[in-house]
Amino acid sequence: MDVVCRKYSCIYNDKAKCSRKNLQVNEKADCKDLHIDDNKLVEDVSRDMFSHEPDVAPYHHCKNMNIMCDSENCIFNKNNECFSNGIFVGSEQTNAPCNSFVPR
Repeated sequence: MDVVCRKYSCIYNDKAKCSRKNLQVNEKADCKDLHIDDNKLVEDVSRDMFSHEPDVAPYHHCKNMNIMCDSENCIFNKNNECFSNGIFVGSEQTNAPCNSFVPR
């Protein structure tokens, strides 16, 4: 399972990849394991994104990653565990929503 995350200020964000081994999604489909570091340096790739390839973390197919989900309305939730092939965590002002959420 690969988890792409756009919440770059989270301490577990490693170049748009989640470095946690266990992840918890709440009933509103938001990442509960969000730990923001306001002092974390976040690279701004928008200035030169078309002049060269951005530095991103490699694909991490992690069969050991455990994603627990309290959102019972998602089709990927089976017994409070996520069975998606991968998830995409977005970036909002305060939350980090699971954008892979698909309602039943």
